[in-house]
Amino acid sequence: MRKVVKTVVMLFLVMNLSGCGMMMMQQQQQQQNDFSEQQESTSSDSNLSSDRGSELNSSESFSAPERRIVSLIPSNTEILAALGLEEEVVGITTVDTYPEGLISDPDVERLDAFEFDVEQLMALDPTHILSHEASYGVHGGVLEDAAAATGAEVIFLEEVETVDEIPETMMAAGEFLGAPDEARRAAAEFEADLAAVTEEAPDRGTVFLQVSSGPEMYTAGRGTFLHDVVEKAGAENIFEDLEGFVSVSYEEILDRNPDYIISASGAGAEQLSEEVANFRGVDNLSIQSEDRQCAVDPDILTRPGPRITQGMTELSECLEN
Repeated sequence: MRKVVKTVVMLFLVMNLSGCGMMMMQQQQQQQNDFSEQQESTSSDSNLSSDRGSELNSSESFSAPERRIVSLIPSNTEILAALGLEEEVVGITTVDTYPEGLISDPDVERLDAFEFDVEQLMALDPTHILSHEASYGVHGGVLEDAAAATGAEVIFLEEVETVDEIPETMMAAGEFLGAPDEARRAAAEFEADLAAVTEEAPDRGTVFLQVSSGPEMYTAGRGTFLHDVVEKAGAENIFEDLEGFVSVSYEEILDRNPDYIISASGAGAEQLSEEVANFRGVDNLSIQSEDRQCAVDPDILTRPGPRITQGMTELSECLEN
């Protein structure tokens, strides 16, 4: 029976934790399914929001120097950088890797990606906390406590399934932070970059999207952000008939014989080559050739933020081989 992991897999991808990712996703599946019900029961005067486009009036009471922003997802941090708000960020996660200025700043607190310490969070005296819909089941309760204790505004930005939705997320973050002009500028720059990357993309053949490797191999089907990225790069996902993130067998990959393999698991070129060499029946696959193996940095391929155009550019260059 095929295993399917849907919404909570996004936490694995946006956090880019390759080690225990699939185990964590399965454990948190039920919690994530409860996200909508819990948000509906939140009182109208709560500081929590899950609306991608909501404007919170209380945010307008903070002038720019008074904002103390905590970002709990790497893609949110990258959006903040695009908005030019790095200097107002006081906390990020332990798995953030960009921008370098924040990563190397000793005054910016690093919070554990999955087990947030509510006291550590409150000690930052945040005015705004940016999280993600996919992470609600993991640390929604902690954020509720922090919001109640500090008065901080909290937003759970909605899951992004297409590249075209990224400007909407930028605008939502900008409105939430009282920085709509900065958001409009960043969104316009992103749309221009995206148009340049996707303009007249040629047919680049078929691809197998490897989200994780053994002991079970998972891929991304239709309705996922990665599927949309691949399509916009001009390639065809061999598992587009499947929905969400699903486990697949070596036999299925062999039957569909993709022109390329794209790894979003964090494997480097050498590791990916070794993994493909161990595929059962690999001698009959086009992807046995190393020039048909694309090991793109997952930080720029899976995060629904402004650097996705960089990831798409690298992907397109690999698919031109």
